[in-house]
Amino acid sequence: MNFGLHALDGIAFGGFNGHAIAVLIFTALIFYVFIRDRFHIATVCLAILVTLPLLFYIFPFSTNGIVVDPLSFYAGFSHPALITICGLMILGQGLVLTGALEPAARWLAGMMHRRPKMALLLVLIVGASTSGLINDTPVVVILIPLLIAATRNGKIIKAAQALMPMNFAVLIGGMATSIGTSTNLIVIAIAVEMGLAPFGIFDFSPIVAVAATPALIYLWWIAPKMLKSVPGPSEDSMQPIYIAELSITAGGRSDGKELREIMKLAGENMQLLRIKRGEKQDLVKLPTSKLVADDRLVLQNTIEDLKRFEAVLQCKMRGATNSVDAVVSGIESGSKLIVAQLIVTPASELAGQTVRSVGVAKSYGISVIGLRHAESIPNLQRNNIADQIIAVGDILLVQGSEASIKSAQAGALGLLLDGQYVIPRQAKAIAASIIMAAVVALAATKTLPIAIAAMIGVAAMIATRCMNWSDLGHALSTKVVFLVVASLALGQAMLVSGAIDVIANDLAEITVSMDPRWVMATLMLVMGLMTNFVSNNAAAAIGTPLGIELARRLGVPPEAFALAVLFGCNLCYLTPMGYQTNLLVMNAARYRFSDFLRVGTPLFIIMWVGLSYGLAKRYGI
Repeated sequence: MNFGLHALDGIAFGGFNGHAIAVLIFTALIFYVFIRDRFHIATVCLAILVTLPLLFYIFPFSTNGIVVDPLSFYAGFSHPALITICGLMILGQGLVLTGALEPAARWLAGMMHRRPKMALLLVLIVGASTSGLINDTPVVVILIPLLIAATRNGKIIKAAQALMPMNFAVLIGGMATSIGTSTNLIVIAIAVEMGLAPFGIFDFSPIVAVAATPALIYLWWIAPKMLKSVPGPSEDSMQPIYIAELSITAGGRSDGKELREIMKLAGENMQLLRIKRGEKQDLVKLPTSKLVADDRLVLQNTIEDLKRFEAVLQCKMRGATNSVDAVVSGIESGSKLIVAQLIVTPASELAGQTVRSVGVAKSYGISVIGLRHAESIPNLQRNNIADQIIAVGDILLVQGSEASIKSAQAGALGLLLDGQYVIPRQAKAIAASIIMAAVVALAATKTLPIAIAAMIGVAAMIATRCMNWSDLGHALSTKVVFLVVASLALGQAMLVSGAIDVIANDLAEITVSMDPRWVMATLMLVMGLMTNFVSNNAAAAIGTPLGIELARRLGVPPEAFALAVLFGCNLCYLTPMGYQTNLLVMNAARYRFSDFLRVGTPLFIIMWVGLSYGLAKRYGI
């Protein structure tokens, strides 16, 4: 029922009506919650989608004699921008799933051994070019371990000198097209709702390309020198370090021995975390603790150390779901067992799941004998490896036959880091690349709207068996869906309540004597600073309607101010929390907060100046 209450109607302050005041207070609260970062983004977005319709339902609001329908705040679920984003997420995951990106990524990383400086330049260019069409995160997830492996010798370029420049180049590429990031699509969607013509895929790419040229030179030539003092991944991290379990075998060298004897046999390198007996009991790590058959030593060491301990102590590496013997029994007689590293990609069915729930041993015939989390070398956890939640970027140490490990990659379980066992190009990679190219061509030539072209691409992926229906479910992100819809709803609330109109009028009066070019540049600067501390999409939802209304008050093309917001919301170079890929490279290379500020500030200024100049030139401001 509609309560028909109008308690907010009589409230007014400084030109704001009661609804506008309520929306502004709510928006400020949402920003505070985003800054605190204590709640999951999807939870905050759900709160937006509950509160705004409820506010306008309990306290009806009319604009131009028309009552605002509370259900209109859910229109984002059927918005072309959301359809486009979902379609592009699926297409991008199709490229990752089929391995279409892997040959190029490995070739670039491999060049680091031969011509490291030229290879770094190619990594920056290809990373920036690729991320304009594919989500930034999969590109960075694939390149991080490859660059670490390629720069392991560190004679000319160390991993820490390559990872941050690569990440920033990918972020630059993401702002170059209308489909590069979900933030871009949100800004464009809000702009269209406010009467602007839709932007084509490459409409503003030339502006970004001009600004990116000096930026990429800086990332290639100067940034690595600024990062020379960063230690980067430790030798153990580069090998890398895993948590694994060694099971005491009956009659073996360790059976019946005290812990101090076992530690003496193993040597100084053994990092013992726990001693497990049965499923629930832990033994105290006393020197006199006596170990018996089936006890398990939980260790945190490199692959080489773990295999050495296995031989010296006459133990067996224990798989995450079954013992290695259980896996070996399913392998044809005479097959050679190998150990390989497998990185979990966004397309993997392991992402957000556990090894036990996915049934890795049963499905692929391999055993997970070690785990290294992407965030950091994990502290001791109470649950087994089999029951730990696996995240994108985690690295698994797996053991099995060469055929079974190849099968795991073919089944999209993850990306193999051991080059000798990588499938150079999977059967559907070419088909997936052609489909993606066709979608981009149809949208770029405006033969079809991008939403329709993306859906045709998804259908083609299914028809050619590049993906199956379960892959589609793994490709879609609930967080992104709620972010898009909540951002559109928040922007709509500020528009219909009149809050944006009043703020834009006030700003126009304040800046009436200023050159519109400086107003536009200042807007981009504010958005850029804001996006390094709060959600990019939240900043876009607030900034886009404000920028467009401000441009109209100043009598300049609103497209320029909409793009100023779009560009500003992509300048995520100053803090690790500015974008999720910043955190990935921070943990991989052991960067400090100050490293981002030191290297990111010049890049921020270069891009800000270049983009501001490009917009003013393009729109004649």
